Amino acid sequence: MDYIFGYGSLICEDSRNRTGTSGAAYAIEVDGISRNWSVHTPDWPATAVSVQQVDTARCTGVYFAVDKDNLAQFDKREQGYDRIEIPWHKAAPVCDQALPCQGKLWVYVGTQNDVTPLPERPIMQSYLDVILNGCLDFNEHFAVRFLQLTGHWQHLIDDRQSPKYLRPLSSTERLADIDQLIKQHQPELWADRKTLE
Repeated sequence: MDYIFGYGSLICEDSRNRTGTSGAAYAIEVDGISRNWSVHTPDWPATAVSVQQVDTARCTGVYFAVDKDNLAQFDKREQGYDRIEIPWHKAAPVCDQALPCQGKLWVYVGTQNDVTPLPERPIMQSYLDVILNGCLDFNEHFAVRFLQLTGHWQHLIDDRQSPKYLRPLSSTERLADIDQLIKQHQPELWADRKTLE
């Protein structure tokens, strides 16, 4: 069995299910991985999150099981990213769930991982909503950890009325909670947020 470490939109169950069938997801933190808004997406004018190896860093996310057919579906989804293996000893469960004893743990790393959000390549609110909604499926602290352990927060665009993200949330139930989290833990980003024209 293979496992994927999802640190962005793959944290969200609804988003994962739009790509393939996966096992239940469990929250983990991985040492030696730094997450930033650092990939200009090829299919929409925005910046996505990616990770890179940094010995002193830590990254939150989830791991979930996939078979070979579904692994191929996620490979197809993650265009502009390479799939690399993470040693299990670098992962620590956030809950009481024991880590698997067998199988490889994979993470998707952007092939061009050296940019930051720009006015013409912003962070799209519809994409951030998906990530934070997935975090809130676990708990508020897990969502806060995403906001704290991610770098390059700038140029947030509110595109909720006309989402640019390919797999936006189908429910608006948690949007007020998401807004409150951003206001509290990324106040400068919230203050500078602009509405899509």
